[in-house]
Amino acid sequence: MKQTGLPRGVAVCLMSLVFVPQLALAAYVPALPAIGRSFGVGPGSTSGSLVGYMAAYAVCMILTGNLADRYGSRRVQLTGLAVFTGASLLCLLAPGYGVFVVGRVLQALGAGTGTVISRLWVQRTLPAEQRLPMLTALSTVIAVTPAASPPLAGLAVEHTSWRALFAFMAVLGAVIIVAVVKLLPADHGAAAEAAGTPAGPVRPPGGLAGLGRAYRTVLANRDFTVFAGAISLAWCTYFTFTTYSSDLLQLRLGASPTLYGALYTLVITGYVAGSTTAKRLGRTRSLEFIARTAAAVAMGAALLMTVTVRLWPHSTLSIVLPMAVCMLGVGALFPTCQAGMMRYEGEYAGAASGLFFFLQMASGACYTALTGIPGSPDSSMLAFAIALPALSLFLLCVFALRSRSSRVPAGHDAAVAVESAVRPLRSGR
Repeated sequence: MKQTGLPRGVAVCLMSLVFVPQLALAAYVPALPAIGRSFGVGPGSTSGSLVGYMAAYAVCMILTGNLADRYGSRRVQLTGLAVFTGASLLCLLAPGYGVFVVGRVLQALGAGTGTVISRLWVQRTLPAEQRLPMLTALSTVIAVTPAASPPLAGLAVEHTSWRALFAFMAVLGAVIIVAVVKLLPADHGAAAEAAGTPAGPVRPPGGLAGLGRAYRTVLANRDFTVFAGAISLAWCTYFTFTTYSSDLLQLRLGASPTLYGALYTLVITGYVAGSTTAKRLGRTRSLEFIARTAAAVAMGAALLMTVTVRLWPHSTLSIVLPMAVCMLGVGALFPTCQAGMMRYEGEYAGAASGLFFFLQMASGACYTALTGIPGSPDSSMLAFAIALPALSLFLLCVFALRSRSSRVPAGHDAAVAVESAVRPLRSGR
């Protein structure tokens, strides 16, 4: 942990902040059928809680940065953790499904603060040459958590109860609150001064008019809009699988919660491999080349899935194996798109970052809400819902990115891509 430029305890505390929202999403997925049975909710209806979680997560992304600038990062983070802990208890004790969904929405609003605050803390506390190791550590946590937690969550659901997951989340939230109080300085003051960086936060544009002006300026930037569109479509592909695969693989195809967790991990492994591949390609290739190649991989695998589910309709692997390959492309696109967004270096860089992640999270929630697959979807329906955004992603990357392929040096893209590969599946991957 010495390479991060931070004390060990502070580094672990920051990593725990990005661990919480990933755990709350990924560990919950294997429990969907059990939660539906517990509340007497029909197959597929529990996906609404996933959509609600992601919608609230998106709102949290765009609010947290502005709140931290106005009231202080540490205060906002403690408030978020308190909300997450209370919401976890609400889910644990929920007497009905409606109350449970409210708890999930509040969980996202509380947990999502860590996604923004952890990066804000690193940016404002460490000098530029010391940031990359800590950002890499955060990226590792974000990548590993969705891969490791579903099998463990599946075992817990199969041998205890889904409520045990939320009991653990409540305890975890309380522990991290104590860690933040003890380990994180109050809003970067002393640490920032020691690092030679500005001690105080930068105020956001004043009022709604200021925010509107900032967002109009950011959206007028071509790099921002194209890469934001690409990551949004990539996230739709991933989140659609996350939303509907649990009911399909468990209720229709007979996978146990433990087996589903293992299959989900296989899919996430594709994401991790894609992200790693993108970083290596970034040393010699432009972001445009990586994005077009990754989009082609994602589209090809998604279209292949529409065929395999017809050839082997009762096999879980007919869905999972093509999805793992699709996630290879999605995983490569996430850091690539983040690096492309960071080409915008205007006065509204903070607003650009918040808007970028808001658009990504909101797109997944909106797309799954619009598709509205009734009940427990069959394999063909899910494959089509995944293939549609994957095809749109390929067309966007081919036609909107071709003209920029030689305008930015590959070495510069590589450096930015590695530093920016810190957004979860998401998340989200």
